[in-house]
Amino acid sequence: MQHLEKQKIVIAGGTGFVGQGIIKALSPDLFDIHSLSRHGFKPGLIDHATYHAVDLSQPDQWQHIAANADWVIDAVGILLPNPIKKQNYHNSSYQPAKNIIDVLIREPKPKFLFISANSGPFFMKPYLNAKYAVEKEMTERLPNRSYSVYPGIIFDKARKSSYIPGIILAHLTWINYFKQLRPVSRDFFAQEICHIVLNKQSVLMHRTVHRE
Repeated sequence: MQHLEKQKIVIAGGTGFVGQGIIKALSPDLFDIHSLSRHGFKPGLIDHATYHAVDLSQPDQWQHIAANADWVIDAVGILLPNPIKKQNYHNSSYQPAKNIIDVLIREPKPKFLFISANSGPFFMKPYLNAKYAVEKEMTERLPNRSYSVYPGIIFDKARKSSYIPGIILAHLTWINYFKQLRPVSRDFFAQEICHIVLNKQSVLMHRTVHRE
């Protein structure tokens, strides 16, 4: 029986809501999974990922982990700013992605997968602008090995604040406006990420609306 070499997948933000969904979906038989996050994390008994507590703004802490990766996935980001935690779209969405791109330019092997957004309501324009800025950065600096996915709200029972709105929006997608918001379950989203890292096509790799 032919032995298949595992792909190495590095997920920045792997301890977060989206990152954990991806990790749970990736088969340990096919992937060597690594998470990069600012804080330590205690994995569950069936969690096969290796967790690294690093600061993305300090490449010396994590560049050696990403250097031989097949994919680096950016699952870092915030939905809304938090002035109390001093989190805004620049320092919590754009800058982490730029830090990753800065490193990957020097490492020729890894492909970069960015979680962008399909669309959003008018009050989310700053959120979308941060996503667009990263897309521009990666297109210009990693033109042949950077990819984006374009979900809307990602919902799951594990996060009540997104689950109820997500379910409601998912049942309203027959209305064009809500269809553009593209609500997707976390399980569906994670499976689409699995398709991509296995070099398969995904419906989420295409935006369904024109950028403003």
